[in-house]
Amino acid sequence: MARGTDVTDMKRSYRTAVAGDFPREFSIGLQKESDLRYGENPNQPAAVYRFKGSSLAELTDIRLARSGKGGLSATNFMDVARALDVLKFFADPSAAVMKHLIPSGFATQHNGNSLANIYRKARDADARSAYGSVVVFNRPLDKASAEAVMESYVEGVAAPEYEEGSMGILEAKKDLRVILYSNLDKLPKFAEDNTEGLYDLKVLPTGRVIAQKPYLTSIKSAKDLVLDPLVKDKDGKEFVVARDPTQEELEDMLTAWYVNLGVRSNGIVFVKDGVTVAVGSGQQERVGAIEQAIVKAYQKAMDRLDFNYNALNGAPFRDTFASSTLRGAVCSSDAFFPFRDSIDLLASTGVSAIIQPGGSVRDSEVIQAVNEHGMAMSYTLERCFGHF
Repeated sequence: MARGTDVTDMKRSYRTAVAGDFPREFSIGLQKESDLRYGENPNQPAAVYRFKGSSLAELTDIRLARSGKGGLSATNFMDVARALDVLKFFADPSAAVMKHLIPSGFATQHNGNSLANIYRKARDADARSAYGSVVVFNRPLDKASAEAVMESYVEGVAAPEYEEGSMGILEAKKDLRVILYSNLDKLPKFAEDNTEGLYDLKVLPTGRVIAQKPYLTSIKSAKDLVLDPLVKDKDGKEFVVARDPTQEELEDMLTAWYVNLGVRSNGIVFVKDGVTVAVGSGQQERVGAIEQAIVKAYQKAMDRLDFNYNALNGAPFRDTFASSTLRGAVCSSDAFFPFRDSIDLLASTGVSAIIQPGGSVRDSEVIQAVNEHGMAMSYTLERCFGHF
């Protein structure tokens, strides 16, 4: 059977206007839900409002079970909401460690590991950033997980329930905010889900607001990925990704893609065995975003090992340490690769598979690079830029 799903026309989507049904005058009803301790900074008073035209806020019902240090700040509240926007994609036990609205670490169950160990893997993916974080679970918090949370300093913990005995463990830290939420499964996530009454609003400093519909992905499972993307160059020559991803790579691809939905663009996410190796966020150029994420991956791995540079004994760094950090990991990119330099860089670190939207005018060069390095690459045919 011939191999190759023709995605040559994907690049046209970036040049095609999408008509919306936004009225000339746009009135949105908001109902005050609660006051906050303060906004993003202590000199900014703040409150939480909910859309009147949607029952989603009432369903999810993010609320304090224990106040801690004077209640939630805007950042605490946003950390929980942003974590739920990632966790909603995962049916298996998972944990997101949030710092400044971005997952510093994320882990989902792999080989049946416990919720406590899932949390530890997410925390230790970036232990320094996890200091003062908000930790969000998609399962009731058990005693073992509560004890794991208490192993380091966190500002808050959120879960749908708290099993008997877990709250008593958390109460040992008087400033810890303990948060409840409900109905994670009711959050819209896929393209056909109902978002009536919901809007993504970007308030600008010039007295303007950009309104857009919430981002929903079309990727429900590996079946929705293009595993054999084919593009034609201007001369009609065909280029197709030669290798299918393994089952393990596919699972990590989906995890990396869903985590990328919670990252600022340009966003790069490395995942291995269901755990983020590094999250690169908010960079202005694609290969720079990859460089940042690679450096973070190495640094965080050194932190986990309490790495001693003197132990190198003059041996090349990559031979002794770096080659194992990203070997076999997958990379998710929230947008296409404009040049093959990113692929060459990823291959040099041992990354084995890539998930990305596709649509670059140089997709043929990118596919050539992937094939030269024996990598797998799947297309989502959708971009997931997020600028918050």
